[in-house]
Amino acid sequence: MDLPALALAFGTAWTPVAVTAPKGVPVGPAFTVRSAPAVYDSLGAARSWNDALADLATARVAAVGESHDDAGHHRIQAEVLAALAARNPRVAVAFEMVGFEDQAVLDSFMSGALSEAGFAVWWKKNWGYDFALYKPIFDAAKAAGVPAYGLNAPISLVKAVSRGGLSSLSPADRARLPFRIEQSADARYRAYVEESVSGHGPLTPDQLKNRLEAMAVWNETMGEKAAAIAAEGRTVLVVAGAGHVIFKAGVLESAARRGAGPVKSLLPQPAAPQADELALADWFRVSP
Repeated sequence: MDLPALALAFGTAWTPVAVTAPKGVPVGPAFTVRSAPAVYDSLGAARSWNDALADLATARVAAVGESHDDAGHHRIQAEVLAALAARNPRVAVAFEMVGFEDQAVLDSFMSGALSEAGFAVWWKKNWGYDFALYKPIFDAAKAAGVPAYGLNAPISLVKAVSRGGLSSLSPADRARLPFRIEQSADARYRAYVEESVSGHGPLTPDQLKNRLEAMAVWNETMGEKAAAIAAEGRTVLVVAGAGHVIFKAGVLESAARRGAGPVKSLLPQPAAPQADELALADWFRVSP
């Protein structure tokens, strides 16, 4: 899981799931599907890219997980977005990288009021990765007239929860977050998150509890926002780190719990998924 904001909040590195792809794929026009990509379903069977797209299009909330610094992953996200928009005019794209309280900045960029250069500066400051990595997704959204939404919780609140837990928030700050914040019901995902937030050193029980609550804040806020967008009659494509959507838990589980089902997921892979990886997603696409 590659989450710079949470790593900063926790003061530690995150342990990645083995779903990353080779680095250095050039960024360019990203929503033209290249010939016969290798695609696999959750049984490990080779399938067509059209099979995957058709299935993702049946979701209310679909997610394409990513490694944040992998340009190939963002090309795939752009391809999925363009394909969904071609099937359904009521598609929206929603970003982990943008807090819901920053929606006005995103709206300004999507409308053309804020230049790409200005947005790129804002993006780098607020997210940490270069906008060029994500530009293909925004190009696809603008070309198809797809609205874009910010999903994430304010990072200041995530940091506060990481330090002192949810109970440390003032009533006003607690009201900025979902009323319902729960840990995942999926034991596999809970084990993954606990390992990820533990970093490289021992934690006290309170430190571990607070970090788990911070991750729940992150996922539940995104899930609630995705569900709210879906409730407007839209199909929502979630652009988020793979660690937020593996096992169809995290954001997807949260959205489904709020009535935004069915949910679907796709993960870019460096190679065909192994047997012990098949539970991670509905679909796998080999990233070039």
